[in-house]
Amino acid sequence: MVNASIEISSLRKSFSDLLVLDNISLSIPSGSIYGIIGLSGAGKSTLLRTINRLEEIDSGKIVVGGVDIHKLNRKELCEYRKKVAMIFQDFNLLNQKTVYENVEFPLTLDKKYKKTEEIKEKILGIINMVGLSEKVNSYPSQLSGGQKQRVAIARALVHDPKVLLCDEATSALDPTTSESILDLLKDLNTNLGITIVIVAHQMSIIEKICSRVAILSGSGVCEEGEVSQVFLKPETKAAKELIYSRHVKTRLQDKQLLKIEFDGDIDTPIVTNIVQDCNILVSIVYANSMVVKGKVYGQLIIKLPYYDEDIDKLKKYLDLRGIKYEEVTGDGVDEQFNARS
Repeated sequence: MVNASIEISSLRKSFSDLLVLDNISLSIPSGSIYGIIGLSGAGKSTLLRTINRLEEIDSGKIVVGGVDIHKLNRKELCEYRKKVAMIFQDFNLLNQKTVYENVEFPLTLDKKYKKTEEIKEKILGIINMVGLSEKVNSYPSQLSGGQKQRVAIARALVHDPKVLLCDEATSALDPTTSESILDLLKDLNTNLGITIVIVAHQMSIIEKICSRVAILSGSGVCEEGEVSQVFLKPETKAAKELIYSRHVKTRLQDKQLLKIEFDGDIDTPIVTNIVQDCNILVSIVYANSMVVKGKVYGQLIIKLPYYDEDIDKLKKYLDLRGIKYEEVTGDGVDEQFNARS
């Protein structure tokens, strides 16, 4: 499976009478880091599990590396799953085995497996790759949550997979440890060229690591595209809830908002310049930034001035300086920006 692209076409999945996924079509490039996000119950994990056939679909097609995975027999599916590894929120380690033995374990399930110096070097190399060379002989009870997840990642890598599926892999970790695991996944993608599909419920995780994202809502894909574009210009209610979730808590009702976009320069003090150069007071409602492929993207939502002449002055000022902006009418502000309470 040199080509590890993933093509999902018209996928449909239900449990009894409950339709979970409907008409899902996604194209995940080989070697990319792709995010799947949505509110609770949107079907994120179910969709992820269809890629390695832990969940069977009702209809549709999934092609991975040019192979229609639903045409694989039992033996072929076992071989396929070695190349499409998966890690979970729960680390699923064997408590009675050391770090080395946990990483080795998938190999021992093969009747043809033999302990050799070459295999030992490979396992130690993987353990070192995930930053646990000093914990080779430690047991899970002696490890932190982040270290346990690193063992789980190492175990997933032992069969040299081309695809790594991550189901809420950082949800059980504190923010700092979560960042370190995301950095590790990014390094593995860069160094090994492995295709990574990551399910998350926080947009901050997607922003940090993914190049493209699919947002699930109502059993389908409500929005899909480059992370930077979805971040700056969310079009659907579900996307806005995820991106602005709990940041914008306002009851401006009929007041107007202006969203200012940045795609490279966030160092310029825009608000300060507006106040000084236009003699206009503005209130910041929301602000956020992210880095995608080394480029900084950001957005700032401000409350517009009360007087029309001040609004015109502000827009002319932004136009003159080539600053991207979008006016957001206040009718339905809560619907547009506030997450469910």
